[in-house]
Amino acid sequence: MRAALVLSLLLGTLPVLSQHHHHHHDEKTEKPLGAEDMLSAPRPQAPIPSPDGHNAINVVDRWSPTDDITTRSVYILSLKSNASSSHIDLFDCHPSEASELFWISNGTIAYLNGSSLYSLPIENKVKPKFELEFPAGINAGGLKYSVSSGVLAFSAQVWADGSFDTVAHFDDVQSGQRDTGRVFDELYVRHWDIWRTPGKVWTIGTTKLGKDTQFKNVLNGTGLYSQIDPIEFDLSSTHIAISVKAPHLPPAQHTRTDIYLIPLGDTKSSPSHLTPHAHGAIGGVTFSPKGDKLAWLEMAKDGYESDKRVAVTYDLSSKRTTRWTDGWDRSPSDITWALGSDSLYFLAEHHGRILPYHLSHPDHLPTPLLFNHSTSSLATLTRHTLLLSISSMTSPADIFLLHLDQKDDGDKLPRSPLHRLTSWSKDYIDGRLDSLVIEEFWFKGAEDWDIMSWIIKPRNWQPDQISKYPLAFLIHGGPQGAWEDSWSTRWNPALFASQGYFVIAINPTGSTGYGQEFTDRIQSNWGGRPFKDLVAGYHSLLACYPEVDPQRTAALGASYGGYMINWINGHNDAFGSGFKALVCHDGIFDTLTMFYTTEEVYFPIHDLVGTPIDARATYERWNPMNHVSEWTTPQLVIHSALDYRLVDGQGFAPFTALQVQGVPSRLLWFPDENHWVLKPHNSVRWHYEVFRWLDEWVGEKPDALVIQ
Repeated sequence: MRAALVLSLLLGTLPVLSQHHHHHHDEKTEKPLGAEDMLSAPRPQAPIPSPDGHNAINVVDRWSPTDDITTRSVYILSLKSNASSSHIDLFDCHPSEASELFWISNGTIAYLNGSSLYSLPIENKVKPKFELEFPAGINAGGLKYSVSSGVLAFSAQVWADGSFDTVAHFDDVQSGQRDTGRVFDELYVRHWDIWRTPGKVWTIGTTKLGKDTQFKNVLNGTGLYSQIDPIEFDLSSTHIAISVKAPHLPPAQHTRTDIYLIPLGDTKSSPSHLTPHAHGAIGGVTFSPKGDKLAWLEMAKDGYESDKRVAVTYDLSSKRTTRWTDGWDRSPSDITWALGSDSLYFLAEHHGRILPYHLSHPDHLPTPLLFNHSTSSLATLTRHTLLLSISSMTSPADIFLLHLDQKDDGDKLPRSPLHRLTSWSKDYIDGRLDSLVIEEFWFKGAEDWDIMSWIIKPRNWQPDQISKYPLAFLIHGGPQGAWEDSWSTRWNPALFASQGYFVIAINPTGSTGYGQEFTDRIQSNWGGRPFKDLVAGYHSLLACYPEVDPQRTAALGASYGGYMINWINGHNDAFGSGFKALVCHDGIFDTLTMFYTTEEVYFPIHDLVGTPIDARATYERWNPMNHVSEWTTPQLVIHSALDYRLVDGQGFAPFTALQVQGVPSRLLWFPDENHWVLKPHNSVRWHYEVFRWLDEWVGEKPDALVIQ
């Protein structure tokens, strides 16, 4: 039975991402990985290749648990094919002192320190050169530079007059008011963890590096702006292309964004609207290397943030638009042009992984370039060489080169194995996850659909030990998301396994990477098909793995996963003897008040097919609050004050419901976190409390987790 259901993937022993090719079971290796170990491991950003493709900037952040300080290191990686894996340690600083890094030339980088822009040669030990100061208060970011034209473009904020020069003045006027009231006439009021400042909007600016620096608001007078979020854009030597929410639609109720093309240096021409047709969100706006074409990723449905993305290109000369991936049942992301401007690369989710693909021409099936782990960034160096950032469940991100061969039909395939450039976390993880066994586990779910999950067997796993191991049953958020073979410092399945838990992470109905129909089937069915999938997965696991103790199982989830935890507490009998403990992070207690207090109201309107005004029956049908009289399972509730997606009242409410009914419960609340717990010491506390709760109820002592 096991052979029929399980595809074994011993990821920890793959040479590509393992920390040690020859694993020695010494005392240090056998020590479990703890939260501080995970959080103090280096966090590399996506590499930024130089214009000639010979070098790359790699920014790496490291947190020190001892002094609670994060240090940013800026490295230059050599990408020459005959070079050994080497790098130049350019400088170390606080993260706020070096952001928005880019190349000014093949030998010089630039970066922001606060609102000041500096440049620095990569080979000469000289002091950084001051280049310019952005006007105060504009919050310049998203910097992009055209080496050929010398134009620097950026996103920034302005007030109603559209001038960068007056932003600081109007900021002072507002802060000088004696009252603190803010008046809103439309949504958004706030987004994620940021309150909107009425009257201050986002735009796109340009400038040139030199002595007489002038800052131009290229959208001034066009009627185009973003109400609360920075505008996505790309820059060529002749144009700027932006993706901005349609100005005639309420932004909190619609996802539609439109593409506009703006010529540089032409103050008389209006922006060209490239997408006047009906559609949804558009992202990934990218000029071709030659600047003669534009690519983007387009969704069809306005209001649906998880619709399938289709790769689209636009020829600036012929003004012709071409759709590339209509016939492909996956959703591409992070689109990148081949250097010849004739084909496309992109990333896409597939069966619990994020894989790189090449697409030689429209309406052709994309070719996967790798088949395992998850690629988080892709850049082209030559016509046949890619620069990739890759991680797995047991290995944080590192940087690799991939060399390709091109076939007669234009498709490209790997010519040789990946060439590793970095091993940033080797001394931190130190092989302690290499022995973990990770498997795909497939089973039949609701309406006989095939459902995939990941299984991570516990550290020191021994088969045929009946009822030996406690179970951590992880439920992902979204709900349109997935558990993937990638590294994360939040909800890391390998960390649970390292602490002795048998882990299953199911991708139920609504998950991404299994075709658009599978994703769409959760609409208006939040507590239906996904719940049945979870129930089926639970029983299939216990039937297949007698090593799991059915009397020591715990379910944990965040966001939609937290919603499902609250739903499970009212329906725990579906799991036989049931879970013995639950953990709900930033979940939904009441679907009705969730709608009225969240910021992106288009999300529940789509997922629950309307508002509580016109679709109340659906909201009531899947409302966990309606089943609180059945709640009997001990539950840890976690929420944060700056979570504006699901406000902290959605956490106080289930804790109250549990307390007044005498159900063992605990509340962990953070006053300074949003929908995620991001501050390292807060994350340590999060993990400590989660494992302490699991230890109380399903009993596996977290010996590596200690609050300092």
